[in-house]
Amino acid sequence: MKSGIITILVIISYFRLTGQENLSFSYVDSTTYAAWQKQEWNSIIEIGNKAIANNIDYYYLRMRLGIAYYEKMQYNDALLHFEKALEFNSADETAMEYKYYSLLFSGKSRGAGYYAKTLPKSLLDKIKPELPKKIDKIIIEGGFNILPGFDTLKTIITPPPDPKNYRLEKDVSGKFQFGTFSLNHELNRKFSLFHSFNFLQTNGFQQLYFNFNKYNETNYTLNQLQYYIAPTFYGKKNNSFTLFANIMYITANNYKYTYLRLAYPPSPPNYIYKIETQSFVLWQYVAGFNYLKSYKNDLIDITATFSNINNNYQIQLITGYGFYANKQKTIFSKTNITLFSQKPDIKFIFNQSIKFKIIKQLWLDVFGSYGKLRNYNENNGYTVLNTHDETLYRIGTKLSFPIYRKLNFYVSYSYSVKNLPLEYIYFTGIKQSKETFQTVIQNKKYNQHLIYGGLIWKF
Repeated sequence: MKSGIITILVIISYFRLTGQENLSFSYVDSTTYAAWQKQEWNSIIEIGNKAIANNIDYYYLRMRLGIAYYEKMQYNDALLHFEKALEFNSADETAMEYKYYSLLFSGKSRGAGYYAKTLPKSLLDKIKPELPKKIDKIIIEGGFNILPGFDTLKTIITPPPDPKNYRLEKDVSGKFQFGTFSLNHELNRKFSLFHSFNFLQTNGFQQLYFNFNKYNETNYTLNQLQYYIAPTFYGKKNNSFTLFANIMYITANNYKYTYLRLAYPPSPPNYIYKIETQSFVLWQYVAGFNYLKSYKNDLIDITATFSNINNNYQIQLITGYGFYANKQKTIFSKTNITLFSQKPDIKFIFNQSIKFKIIKQLWLDVFGSYGKLRNYNENNGYTVLNTHDETLYRIGTKLSFPIYRKLNFYVSYSYSVKNLPLEYIYFTGIKQSKETFQTVIQNKKYNQHLIYGGLIWKF
């Protein structure tokens, strides 16, 4: 037994020594140089990695490996080798240039910008990189929705087919348009600040139904002013921590419906209502944090929000996982699962997005959501769904591309299936000297088309 083990060890040692002899410095250097001249990238990668595993490591080998991975669009692997090359020759501008573009094309545009600030002037004049600035980006965005069934939704009244006297206070959110102006500030490598000003105008419709008749069918306009702020702190290990807050100020001149009492006779009794105009004012807010950790080809993030929307309190806990589906980083998938709580309801909401790089700097996003989205926020509290209806599911797409070097354009379309719950209330009797009522909910489904776009100016 002992002699057998010794024999195996001798054989292993022989093959290791033989492999090291074949991978001499001169062999590695001449072979990888010849492959580099012929642009045989796979050969360079195969031989170069074996050489490094056998402790053969030098500047030109790292540059050839980096260029081979770069040409195969495997930018993370390329970045590793250019950084190693710079350890051998810290003044080499070719390695610096490749490192900058490897950062940029691997999705680390912020890191590329700050790295570019360390480059010599001669290289800056050559590549003209986008350097981070105190006012780094201006974003102008606008959009509108289309509701094909809105006129029907406004007028429809379908109480249950029985002799009960039902009452219904209907408030429908209709067509809207919005405009947004946003700024991003790169204050230093560890800190950035994003904030946004938004104006939204919505056409609404009110309708009161009681005593078997329609009353007070009225159109009105709702205005919403919104301010969003999100400072982000960046760590040393590809992680970031963002705090955010969104404050909304909503105004409208509409009607206030106040149920007063029952009137006898007849049977069933009639309802007495007070109908008065009002200057409606409502403050809403969302606050929370996001923690994001990036790895070589994937990321995880955790988000928590607390909000007061439509005079109800909500808590959202979101976990997200994203990954690149290929080494070239041209396909990126992100999944979010949200635990949503608003008393008395607790539910899960699912979001999925897939991003494709079609050609250089042309990206196509496909996204979808499933769950009852009402009094709900997303995108770190930036987007708030605070209308009277609920979104059952939606699908959409977004196209992003540069107009020229410092100006990007994007346009998005989404299709949503929405639901408006109509609450028909009827009198059930007197219990303990108090009027009692029950509610019958009728769900009215309809469709929404949302179109928006924007310009991003990078200083």
